[in-house]
Amino acid sequence: MTTTHAELHAADAAHGGDVAVPPSKTTRRWSRKIAADLVGLADICAVVMGFLLPAIIYNRAGGIVADWQLLVQTGLAAAVIVHLLLRSNGMYATERMHDFPLFPGKLFAIVAVTMLGLMGLGVPHAIRDGQQWIWFTVALSASYTFLLFNRAFAHPFLGYMTRKGAFDERIAVFGAGQIARRVKEHLSVPEHGIHFAGVYDDRMDDDRLNPEGLAVAGRLEDLIRAARNDEIDKIIIALPQSADQRIASVARKLEELPVSLHIVTHIASDLVDGGPAHNVSAVGSVGLLDVKKNP
Repeated sequence: MTTTHAELHAADAAHGGDVAVPPSKTTRRWSRKIAADLVGLADICAVVMGFLLPAIIYNRAGGIVADWQLLVQTGLAAAVIVHLLLRSNGMYATERMHDFPLFPGKLFAIVAVTMLGLMGLGVPHAIRDGQQWIWFTVALSASYTFLLFNRAFAHPFLGYMTRKGAFDERIAVFGAGQIARRVKEHLSVPEHGIHFAGVYDDRMDDDRLNPEGLAVAGRLEDLIRAARNDEIDKIIIALPQSADQRIASVARKLEELPVSLHIVTHIASDLVDGGPAHNVSAVGSVGLLDVKKNP
């Protein structure tokens, strides 16, 4: 039997507020990944514009003819390098939409290192002038300024949209116990836009289950039904490590659902099918093995 919102409210009252009612599925939500990618695209444009600005100044103020093809190619290369460095340093973290990374010092360091690296790749020759350090200073300042403006806009805007519920993500846990409790505690800040959608478990008998004070919302079939009804975005399997066969069976059943699927990392990776190496992520202090990402 599927647990209704009214039943969840009743369980919430009975257990001292430990059951979170997930946001209504009618709420219009945005993709966190697409939003972060749009910021990344704007970052690339910012670096390219900053890269070309010195050549425009040289051309209009000093009449110096630049090799525009080489400049555009090198500018795009610089933008891609900056983008990759930002991404590898967690500057597009989708779990931080409520506090999207800004870090002005890190932005400046990445742009500066990229510009210095490109100084030896023909950029001064594209300007056809010996004042490459003037070009470097102007390009660095402009790229950093444009990049900072983009981030300064994205940071409060994405935070505002997160508080409005645009990036709400609903996480359910299969397997009541300490892991479910830790996930629930991490998701207790609604401003983050991540909500605890309930704990599910087939071990419903009191003598077989210690739910750590959490009300069990239903069994595995209820979890599958909720996921198919677009009431859940992410599922975390948090069964005991000794239940390896059960974990593998549950993972196979949940892998077909239109949700992201994760297993707590204390579980051996050979419980999932072979193939490419699985990525890892985390919910607070709980490490996860990513079985499947929802596109």
